[in-house]
Amino acid sequence: MQVPYIQMNSVLGQIGLQPNRPQMQINQRNAELSIHQDHSTMSISTRASKLYIDQTEAFADAHLKGPLRSSNEFISKAEGKVAQYIAKTAQQGDMMMRIENGFGAIPRIAEINSELYPEKELNVGFLPRSTSQVKFNYVPSEVKIQVTSSMPEIHVRKNDPQISIPKWQSNAYVKQKNNLTMKVIGLNVNRQL
Repeated sequence: MQVPYIQMNSVLGQIGLQPNRPQMQINQRNAELSIHQDHSTMSISTRASKLYIDQTEAFADAHLKGPLRSSNEFISKAEGKVAQYIAKTAQQGDMMMRIENGFGAIPRIAEINSELYPEKELNVGFLPRSTSQVKFNYVPSEVKIQVTSSMPEIHVRKNDPQISIPKWQSNAYVKQKNNLTMKVIGLNVNRQL
């Protein structure tokens, strides 16, 4: 015997999602940079070197003297000659005082006074007689270098990024409707049994 039964078929409902995700946009402008620097300046100053040569003594050795120096030397030499003449005259006076002693004072005085020019030696000489008579004084040159520099002025202006984030959303829709069908099977009963 066949017992009737119910046959059920169901279809599950399905929901579909349609996402909408637009792209995020970031825009960044370059930073603005300005640099300013004044020129450096350099100044150079020099003082020339100097060489001083003093040849006064070398010229004096060659009898090339200034009038003041010549007159001073002449005065000192004349004073010496006068002192020698006074000493010589005093000595001859003393000799004449003792003439009675018979030492031949008059001929000796006549012999001494008859020498006009004393004997001199001849020799090779150099002018100036010594190189130490020439004096050198050297002042070296001086170079001064001065540099003035300025620090650079740097100004930076940053630009903030521009960020655009659109809203994400999802649309839900029914992809498949749910369905339930029922059917009775076995309603026909075989009564012949």
